[in-house]
Amino acid sequence: MRQTMLLGGPIFFVLGLLSVSPLDAQDPGKAPVRSTIPFQLISDFLVVVNGQIGDLEGLKFIVDTGASYTFIDRKVADRLKLPRRPGTTTNFDREVSVDWAVIPDLRVGPLRTGAFRVMVAKLGEYSEFAEHVDGIVGLDVLGRSEKIFIDYEKHTISWELAGDLDARNPSPAYFAIPFVVQGFPMHLILDTGFQGILLYKDRLQKGLPDLHTLGKPTEVSFGRLQTTRVKLPGVRLVGPETVATVFLTDGPAPGGLPGVDGYLGITSLKAKRVEFDFAARVLRWQ
Repeated sequence: MRQTMLLGGPIFFVLGLLSVSPLDAQDPGKAPVRSTIPFQLISDFLVVVNGQIGDLEGLKFIVDTGASYTFIDRKVADRLKLPRRPGTTTNFDREVSVDWAVIPDLRVGPLRTGAFRVMVAKLGEYSEFAEHVDGIVGLDVLGRSEKIFIDYEKHTISWELAGDLDARNPSPAYFAIPFVVQGFPMHLILDTGFQGILLYKDRLQKGLPDLHTLGKPTEVSFGRLQTTRVKLPGVRLVGPETVATVFLTDGPAPGGLPGVDGYLGITSLKAKRVEFDFAARVLRWQ
């Protein structure tokens, strides 16, 4: 059965980033650019594709709709001898130190960025699942597509880009979708880089001081991320209410990710195919 959902909730736009262009730029008014490439499915949920930065070919990138910015690993930045400046980013429940750098060019599928600003970090510290990849492609690149199709059966990912390059929308910092727990409305970041449902327990308990759970909570670690696994009745994404297993963790510091209450991993949908329609702000899946 095909499901459709508006990508609602808080949608923030990133300003000041360099634009992304298709690999073969077309004249305005031409048909959309479409391209399909294979991917590796790692740990049953991570989409990993081949890409290129400058002259460095055969690089591995995680496709991550839960990341606002694109990352490259420190070893790649070292090989490119990139100048850097310090910064921070929010990683689920905490601030993580990173560097900023400008890469000469990024190519993934039909996308080519030209000179582009990225974050630099030791990715094994950012995520235990990113230890053996060279980068993470975030929404600052992905969101410039009109549509992205991920086929988990065929292990292919397809892009559709606007033929009119000047008509593209700004890239979103993140997409949040509505999620209801026991009548309490929440907004979760839609995340291809996470394998379950993660809720910020302080925001959940503030809205539901009498939260009802089933069974005994269990402590679970995802690398440095400490969570509590619980079963929650009265959960609704689409259709009727159901019981869902979720992971609870502390939220980020005050002011971090305003209007966001957690993350929804795409695998939670148990979908064979997923379509992100960025232009229409709609999520569809089968």
